[in-house]
Amino acid sequence: MSAGVRTGTGAGLQTAPWLMAFDDDPRRIAAEPATVEQHTALVHHWMQEPHVAPWWDLDGPVGITRDYLAEQVALPHVQPWIASVDRQPFAYVETYLAAQDPLADQLAAAGSTVVLDRHDRGFHLLVGNPQELGTGAAQLLGRAVIHHLFTDPDVRRVVCEPDRRNERMLRYCAGLGHEELDRVDLPAKRAVILAVHRKEADA
Repeated sequence: MSAGVRTGTGAGLQTAPWLMAFDDDPRRIAAEPATVEQHTALVHHWMQEPHVAPWWDLDGPVGITRDYLAEQVALPHVQPWIASVDRQPFAYVETYLAAQDPLADQLAAAGSTVVLDRHDRGFHLLVGNPQELGTGAAQLLGRAVIHHLFTDPDVRRVVCEPDRRNERMLRYCAGLGHEELDRVDLPAKRAVILAVHRKEADA
């Protein structure tokens, strides 16, 4: 881990809230588990934002968000989070056990050279509050999520699979140290498979 990183309770995909801060930025990122009861309205609001809707495809009535969030909460290999910067909620995050996610079978079916195993974790995220776009909070969140996942000493790689048309997300992941592993046609999108390894995160 990089010097100056302070974490909250635990590692990996634990369900306890966590806190992350870095010496080179005074802001703090905190994450609490997302729940249907507490967070449906907030996540629904974010899903309507024009910078979010094209990529998540969950805009529309609140019931769409409620059903989606309930599904994520129920999945044993996924942990959804509400992330805050300096105590202000601004982002939705999902972390997951990559080998147990449908992505693993989809990659195999597509003939990808990428094989996900129990040492891999993945994440999805969106910055819902448009006022935080361009402030550096998104980059800080990405760093925090990756370092949080690497607090599990068994985790060697963190993956993500953005739509190849989403140039902003591709640049974002590159800035977090991800490298391209493959380009694959998945059932829902044409994806770029990206990964950051522990040694890059520790650098």
